[in-house]
Amino acid sequence: MNAYLYAAAMVDGALAHLDKERGLINDLNVYPVPDGDTGTNLFLTVRAVKEELDHGDAADVAGTAAAVTKSSLMGARGNSGVILSQIVRGVCSVGRNDGALDTATLKLALAEGTTAAYRAVKQPVEGTMLTVIREMAAAAERLPDDAPLAEALTAVLASGRIAVEQTPKLLAVLREAGVVDAGGYGLLVIMQGVAEAMLALQSGASTNLPVEATATGGSFAQVTADQPAELSRFRYCTSFLLTGENLPRERFEELLTPLGDSLLLVGDERMLKVHVHTDDPGTVLSCAVRFGTIGEVEINDMHAQTRERDARLAAARATGTVVVAVVAGEGNKELFRQLGCAAIVDGGQSMNPSAAQLLDAVEALRSNEVVVLPNNGNVVLTAEQAAGMSTHDIAVVPSKSIPSGMAAMVAFDPQVDAVANAKAMEEALRACHDAEITVAVRDSRVGHVEVRKDQVIGLIDGQLAASGESVAEVFRAVLGGLSRFDPEVLTVLTSQNGTTPSDAELEAAAAQALPHAEVSIHEGGQPLYPILIGAE
Repeated sequence: MNAYLYAAAMVDGALAHLDKERGLINDLNVYPVPDGDTGTNLFLTVRAVKEELDHGDAADVAGTAAAVTKSSLMGARGNSGVILSQIVRGVCSVGRNDGALDTATLKLALAEGTTAAYRAVKQPVEGTMLTVIREMAAAAERLPDDAPLAEALTAVLASGRIAVEQTPKLLAVLREAGVVDAGGYGLLVIMQGVAEAMLALQSGASTNLPVEATATGGSFAQVTADQPAELSRFRYCTSFLLTGENLPRERFEELLTPLGDSLLLVGDERMLKVHVHTDDPGTVLSCAVRFGTIGEVEINDMHAQTRERDARLAAARATGTVVVAVVAGEGNKELFRQLGCAAIVDGGQSMNPSAAQLLDAVEALRSNEVVVLPNNGNVVLTAEQAAGMSTHDIAVVPSKSIPSGMAAMVAFDPQVDAVANAKAMEEALRACHDAEITVAVRDSRVGHVEVRKDQVIGLIDGQLAASGESVAEVFRAVLGGLSRFDPEVLTVLTSQNGTTPSDAELEAAAAQALPHAEVSIHEGGQPLYPILIGAE
């Protein structure tokens, strides 16, 4: 078997184990910030290596090592992914020309991986994945070079497990949260998959190592804390690739250090992977373009991720039914959480998540009774497909808008099963009418309403009801259309994109058109639609 096939098998093993454990790893994540994404970041980093190997053509040891090193760096996600890429870099710097796997090579690889990982972090912290890789390397080093590979791998994994179990003793934040370190546990999971693949390659058959080193069956990696996590000092996790010639790493590091924390710069003078937690991603990127070309930019709101993690864990601790909803807009997401939604799938611009994304959200909750709110007519079929693919009891409530989804959430009762909840929530939908205000993308005529491109239009229950030159004008017309339903409650969700009237103007218009309705206005933040309305 050539070097490429060896590497591909080990990456596949790591990815398979991570896929099974990433939900738990996300839940364990409280350090350096409780953003609940360590499992996902490790999974995406390893998947980037797999994608490179799937499309690459290197077969020799040097070419394969170079491909794995580069793809892990380019695909590194988050703090944990960047550190993992450096462990991979060190491991790939060691290898026999014949690609053979033995204990002597394993010892060198783990030692180099440890050195590279510690070198990447300016202020190494014990009780993290750094500690775990160091203890794995130390366990290997205690063995003779000619020890059987199975014996060496068993010792490495056993030592790694002990190191993970000890992480709360080394980090107070882990001890207070009642968890082991997410990155360290994730590294152990990766190593388990790699080790089993290595032994299978050596023996020609699937091998299960005689050590309890995974979460499946292990009780040491559990989430027990009940209190919401404290939000991180800085808000945005920002990472990108910087490419150029003679990149001044030290000078760039000096400029970035005052802008945030968790700063990592790894790579060489021609390509750097940059990771930093900051309140001002724009300033970080503006600083970077002075030195080279930026790409692979990823910016995540860690405060939103922390709130999602807290909601997910609260739902997992609770008994009964949970809700997964597709939602666009940060304000809208927070409203759904307040209404008791356990997990949010980001709708983004198109509001078209995949069935796989919905299934990932369901699996992360670890509850058998699940209600899914698509909140868009285009997502209903996808949600039903996801339900058919899952082993969970999933009921899809066909909500076709964010306001109708909110109306359905009011009827949600976690103490009854998914089917009973779906019945009550669908009943709530039938009593709800929704409206959307947006901008026409082309000239058209629907019934008696004539519309020109770029004109503001209003739809009630999906039907064109009004057109005009301003959002305020169309809002008043839409309220007039909704008045025939005599609603008791009116919910208005704004995008605050510069064309939306002020809350005071909206309240005045609603009071005039619907004097008996209870009106609530929220900044939803949804794209494309300046205003969304729910009338009940």
